[in-house]
Amino acid sequence: MRTRRALYLGPVCQFCRFSTAASITRRPQTAAIFLAQTSNNVRARQWRQTWPSAMYSSPTTSKRHASSGRSSPANLVLKDVMETYRSIRDSDEVPSDEKVVKLLRECQQIIESFEVLKEEHAKAKSNVTSSLLDLEENALSAERASKVLTTERQVADSISNLVNELLLDEKVFISQEALELYTKIQSRLKRADYFPKIFTLYANKPIPEKNTSPIKYRAQNPKSIKNAVPTELANMALDVAVEQKNMSLALAIIDTTFCAPAFYRAKIFKKASLPLAGLAAAPLASYVAASWLADYQSSMDHSTALWIAFSGTLAYVGFTSSLGLIAVATSNEQMERVVWASGIPLRKRWLREEERAALDKIAVAWGFKDPYRRGEEEGEEWENLREFIMMRGMILDKTELMEGME
Repeated sequence: MRTRRALYLGPVCQFCRFSTAASITRRPQTAAIFLAQTSNNVRARQWRQTWPSAMYSSPTTSKRHASSGRSSPANLVLKDVMETYRSIRDSDEVPSDEKVVKLLRECQQIIESFEVLKEEHAKAKSNVTSSLLDLEENALSAERASKVLTTERQVADSISNLVNELLLDEKVFISQEALELYTKIQSRLKRADYFPKIFTLYANKPIPEKNTSPIKYRAQNPKSIKNAVPTELANMALDVAVEQKNMSLALAIIDTTFCAPAFYRAKIFKKASLPLAGLAAAPLASYVAASWLADYQSSMDHSTALWIAFSGTLAYVGFTSSLGLIAVATSNEQMERVVWASGIPLRKRWLREEERAALDKIAVAWGFKDPYRRGEEEGEEWENLREFIMMRGMILDKTELMEGME
């Protein structure tokens, strides 16, 4: 074996032998390991067979695929997903929520697999040793990277259009889980154009009735608590719009999420129902405590002691709860550039705090980063934002609260 190896590697110098061996050991890994760990279904096995060969195939292999007229591996991966979507679109029956959610999950897995491929390729490219024989390897890596980006862009466009058309279909019911998956997919793809429309449909889209031919629809209450867009999803969509520097889109997202009547009702139900129930039960609890205290005294009549203790306990509960409500409603440590105007009731300040925080995020993203230069912004877009905030009962850059104006 040593003799045959020496004869095979004889014409190559030691430096070239070392460089060739190093480049072979540093060959980029594919996403098969990731897919094997995260998927146990048939589609995952198909990904493992087609995806690595697409991402890291040689130029000769790619030309062979193109010349033979066969579909690219990326299209093969999307084939099942597209067929499922077409079956939903062309069907005359109402698709089940499980089927819609499953399709969205598959789209999310495709996006995640592309992100893993990009990370692996970036790590492999950074580990390539700069030597004479690595020039060809670097050229091949650059070509493979461009193919990965091109394929990713095509798949991203296909998936973005697919999920948009899926939720816009009149016979597809948008559940909260479907809305969550849609928001995560479009946020990863940085496609926020359809967020306001989908958020509006989430609360206003007629509900299709199953097992009806033709399909019958019943209206839903847009003010219902279940039709409120969750705060984390609204902030996720808003972050994408802010990152894209699309102010009109960001304001539309705020209007369809934080300003919706369903959002106000949901906030009252989730955060204020327990304190309100406690306040409602406070008189009864105070009376029970006062009667117990009246039994342990002998200095005055029982009824007199009862009403004195009841009045004192009820006054204490009412006073402390009022102070707590005022403290919560008037806290402004989280405010940076957008504050409430004078005269706005405390209940509205608490109820619309998410709206104010979202407008504050937009002002911080579009304005100067230097606190001492705030207030010097100019331009039509900035003036429109200032006027929009003023119409909502808020003030942008209140003078007495700015740096150096205390």
